[in-house]
Amino acid sequence: MEVLMDASPKTSAIKPFSRPKSTSEPDCAQFPDTSKILLVMKTGASEAFSKIPTQVLTSLKCLPEFLIFSDMEQEIAGYKIHDSLDRVLDSVKTNNRDFDIYFRQRQCAADQDHCNKHVNVAKEGWDLDKYKNVHIAEKTFEMRPDYSWYLFVDADTYVVWPTIVQWLDKLDHTERMYLGSAAFLRGFPFGHGGSGYVVSSAAMHDFFQGKNNVANRWDEATRSQCCGDFMFAKALKETTGVGVNNTWPTINGEKPFTIPYSKEEWCHPITTMHHVGSEELSDLYAFERERNFAFPMRIKDLYHKFVAPQLAPIRPDWDNLSDDVLYLNESSNMHDGNQLRKAKKQGLSPLEKMAHSSFDGCRQACEADKACLQYRFHRGICGFSWRIKHGHPRPKEGHTLDRWMSGWDVGKIQAWVREHDHCDEKINWPLVQKPRPWDEATPVQDP
Repeated sequence: MEVLMDASPKTSAIKPFSRPKSTSEPDCAQFPDTSKILLVMKTGASEAFSKIPTQVLTSLKCLPEFLIFSDMEQEIAGYKIHDSLDRVLDSVKTNNRDFDIYFRQRQCAADQDHCNKHVNVAKEGWDLDKYKNVHIAEKTFEMRPDYSWYLFVDADTYVVWPTIVQWLDKLDHTERMYLGSAAFLRGFPFGHGGSGYVVSSAAMHDFFQGKNNVANRWDEATRSQCCGDFMFAKALKETTGVGVNNTWPTINGEKPFTIPYSKEEWCHPITTMHHVGSEELSDLYAFERERNFAFPMRIKDLYHKFVAPQLAPIRPDWDNLSDDVLYLNESSNMHDGNQLRKAKKQGLSPLEKMAHSSFDGCRQACEADKACLQYRFHRGICGFSWRIKHGHPRPKEGHTLDRWMSGWDVGKIQAWVREHDHCDEKINWPLVQKPRPWDEATPVQDP
């Protein structure tokens, strides 16, 4: 069966190339049927060539169709990248520093890396990014109005397709739904964009069907806001009354080395991960191939594959993210408000009183605490964690006190894993609340 891929190698700038998926990609034979779900990926011209190639070489090659949007029309190895911002109001683009990179990258007489070499492209890209989300959704609906589900992700998001397909098959796309990992901006909830968010066909139709220039209504308001994912939630809520369903940890903004592995998340299915680098993305895809794209993937599966083999008692120059409780010298002026809030101040044992004095003191205090699974020491602060985290490397510092040191109580961790490793055969899918009949378009006060 031939399928049209709007973001696949094409014969011209107008018509996409069509190909038989089953014969051109033999390693996709066990891939699930994603035909009801449209993946919509957001990127930027300054990063597209570093992030998109690995995506299209892994799971995207198994999709019958997907769309990629950026802040400039491009082509990457024959894959079409759509400009998401070409219809932003001229009055908003003109004399707006947020759009400096948008206009400059069109005038680039070389590759974008060289043209952006002497500017803060990360900040400029972030300032521009917030204008994209609502326009991307509107363009997506214009181009592909007949999907059951729309999955919006970033270019560094990994999607666990076998899991998300089974999950969405259990839900009714004719109900208005907006599913995501809820973040909050001054009390207003929205689906975190990097984690990805899912919008049902009913919600998309309510948002855009029979309406023109919906996204333009939000262009001016976006100037004063921080983020495109927030603006999408605000626009959807005010237009349709649909708010985000918090489906964390199934829609997730962490990745194997930063996920906090605990009793609450251990057996849950996971559908997305964020801040996934190209090598990590390739490793995750290889892991799914090893599993023959079996579904669903649980959070504990990531621990066993990626974290358990790396478990070690001590790692110097490493931050294992242990900060559930801190031990420090309150009389010192070195500590910020957040550190002081997390510090244990009352009922300290003799070992806890000395935990901030050295890495060895931190280790002894953790070993004596039955709940402490791992610990971290840096600049006179000892941190404990009740959850398993792997973390990431830190630069080596010359002074001993400045050095990041991390440790794991391997015996306790292995015992904890044995105790919790059995999960019920029945999957604990996120609870999704249907919009109430009286939910209507509701003005959202600007944070």
